[in-house]
Amino acid sequence: MKSAFFYGKEDIQIHEINIPNIKEDEILIKIRACGICGSDVRSYYEGVEGRYKIPVILGHEVSGQVFKIGGEVDDFVIGDRVAVAPIYGCGKCSFCVSGQENLCKDVMVFGCNLDGAFAEYMKIPAQAIQRGTLVKIPDELSDEEAVLIEPFSCCLHGLLRANVQPGDTVLVIGAGPIGLAHTKLLRFLGASYIIASDVIDSRLEVAKKFGADVTVKSKEGNLPLKVKKLTKGKGTDSVIVAAPSKEAVEVGLKTVRRGGSVVIFGGCPANSLIQIDPNSIHYSEITVTGSIDSTIDDFRRTVQLISRVNLEPFITHRFPLEEVHQAMQVMKDKKGLKAILTF
Repeated sequence: MKSAFFYGKEDIQIHEINIPNIKEDEILIKIRACGICGSDVRSYYEGVEGRYKIPVILGHEVSGQVFKIGGEVDDFVIGDRVAVAPIYGCGKCSFCVSGQENLCKDVMVFGCNLDGAFAEYMKIPAQAIQRGTLVKIPDELSDEEAVLIEPFSCCLHGLLRANVQPGDTVLVIGAGPIGLAHTKLLRFLGASYIIASDVIDSRLEVAKKFGADVTVKSKEGNLPLKVKKLTKGKGTDSVIVAAPSKEAVEVGLKTVRRGGSVVIFGGCPANSLIQIDPNSIHYSEITVTGSIDSTIDDFRRTVQLISRVNLEPFITHRFPLEEVHQAMQVMKDKKGLKAILTF
């Protein structure tokens, strides 16, 4: 089978390898499509550290079809269309027991320390199956749309961290694919007024089409002042920082209302430091929280949520596996929204 192996910074090589053998408690899926995540792009252009296993097959936004099943596996049959929640924990620690497997210190991640879906076939280990990572794709979603379950599940996780309530006003900083996914989900959660901010005019135009009530170009004047005017001096109930920028975090803290919440969703460059008067958080009882990955429960809930959404506009570029380098470049240059590999 053809596979794209990641060896480090700007080094992905296509190799022909044997189709993986599976044990009696494992499943082999044939990949139909795989999305390219911002984290894949960052890893490719900046290099990796920590939990990555190098070389590794990248790809964790997976849509596939059950191709082979071990004799001890129930609940699936050959031909089932499936998506894969890309992370699972040890199943024993306090985080896993409480449903927070995304925080497990021994978490396993497809496309990181397990081979992912930049390949024609992908093996699903027994523990991943037992933890519930394999989810059937409903008929309402195409193979291509199903790759968006994973990024949308991460956004749902972030919005749950923000405790968004019906009727809330929310500022989303960053109108890239992730910011737009937040915008779509905010409507499902009942937000009544959504403000989208970005530095790129074309993305703000798209944000309007994806549900933003108003857009603000963040580099034209004082964003906190503009947001305060839009909210009649109150500020927003929540701010989702969906941009990898410490400045965006600082701005978010200045635009949220008293008693509101700020979610740091976009990962900033290593060793970033923000400047903020802690009293502005203390006296206004602002909640500041992070959001990383999603849980398997978030993933399963997302499957049902987005089955009612037209996701085709999110997918703007399609490439065969052999053109993975071009796909990475398109995502880096922000030429569209979501680039996917199709098989």
